[in-house]
Amino acid sequence: MNTFQLAIDLSDEALAAALARAVAKEYPYVKVTVGSCEDADFTIRDEFLSTPAPVREIMDRVLAQCGRELIADKRPDSCPFTAFTAGGGGRGVSSCASLYASCRAAQGKTVMLLSFDPYTAPSDPQAGMALLKAVTGGGRIPLKAACVAREDGVYVPAQSMQRNLLYELTAEDVAVFLHAVEDSGEWDEVVLDVPRAYGYWQDVLNMSETKIVIVSYDPQRAWQDETALRELQETAVRFAPAEDVSLRSGQPDLYGQLGCEVSALAKQLETM
Repeated sequence: MNTFQLAIDLSDEALAAALARAVAKEYPYVKVTVGSCEDADFTIRDEFLSTPAPVREIMDRVLAQCGRELIADKRPDSCPFTAFTAGGGGRGVSSCASLYASCRAAQGKTVMLLSFDPYTAPSDPQAGMALLKAVTGGGRIPLKAACVAREDGVYVPAQSMQRNLLYELTAEDVAVFLHAVEDSGEWDEVVLDVPRAYGYWQDVLNMSETKIVIVSYDPQRAWQDETALRELQETAVRFAPAEDVSLRSGQPDLYGQLGCEVSALAKQLETM
């Protein structure tokens, strides 16, 4: 995951600090520095901020001047984030994300799967809020030690309750969390299961290099998924399984029909 590096170098230090706080709150995937910064993608100086304006207007001008959209651009030294979503529930988002993670793990990759579903299967009776408190506070901890490995080799965060701790995070907390995941250097890829019901679904999708929208087999529901594609500014990949995955029961099989389709999707993404 990449961030947009913004420096705010104003003669009025109080104004610079206030603007930095506002940008950080509105745009959690922008890294803000008060003062000069050699690595900044853009620096806001007095002449640029000649008249007061809303934060979103300021950022629109910044990004327009840079020729950038506020999405994560893939870079070679970055741990890629691959996110799955859909226009509604019952599309098999979790199944497809899990199968994709399994596929990547089978290729020898060290993969972590993060679900933002409201509920998740408990994986460690001793786990609690310590992991999320540490990472959302900006602390560096060995994340792999705070995860459990599934039988297929995919790592998932250790949780002790059915209520998913990740679902409770705000967009700002998620940004800090994902930066900690990336900076840990422990992962070849991170797969995100982001249901439309998650309040900050679009923020999380925009933090990801690859966005995959699952389009329902049912035409009466597919229009919602196509709408989700458009909401993501046509930067997402359309994935339409050949069967209605919402009707599947039991644990998805990597070597079943859906598993083979997801494996083909993984190969397609490697060539993009």
